[in-house]
Amino acid sequence: MAKVRLGPTTNLLPMPTILVAVKTGEGRANVLTVAWAGIVAGRPPMLAVEIGQHYSTPFLEREKCFTANIPSTKLMVQADYCGMVSGSEDPDKPKTCGFTLLPATKVSAPIIAECPLNFECRIVREVPAGSSKFYLAEIVETHLDEEAMEGNDISPLKVDPLIFTPDGFYHALGARLGQAWNVGAALKKG
Repeated sequence: MAKVRLGPTTNLLPMPTILVAVKTGEGRANVLTVAWAGIVAGRPPMLAVEIGQHYSTPFLEREKCFTANIPSTKLMVQADYCGMVSGSEDPDKPKTCGFTLLPATKVSAPIIAECPLNFECRIVREVPAGSSKFYLAEIVETHLDEEAMEGNDISPLKVDPLIFTPDGFYHALGARLGQAWNVGAALKKG
């Protein structure tokens, strides 16, 4: 099969849409949409998010924590708004979006009640990356809507995460195809 060379790109497919919430003052928070994020360690569980110089940046560095809230596809308009509009333009983005901010249990940043999955994160390291930074954070608590459970596990289809692709579009998660560390057994010899 022929390949086309694209040069360096950010085309890792798919990417999660994450609403980062950070405390900005007493009883106040800003919400910023990021897509350049991911799980980078399992023990302890760690998340990395890339954030440039934004309204939220000094608050992240002051508080040393944030929450990573996973919006469902039903929150596409709100998630897009939080990525388009700076907190300096709309200092009450959570209210504009109709978000209910709930206190986290282990960090100063609130969680967004309307998001089915929320991670409380404590920043452990800042890594310069071009004109921005990666914030490496330990996940110190996870919250999940009861309705998003399937038995004792998280149901990805019930979470219905909003997916971002580098071409600038949002997508929904597709159908389950097979069980990891199982379907590959068909190629085992012997």
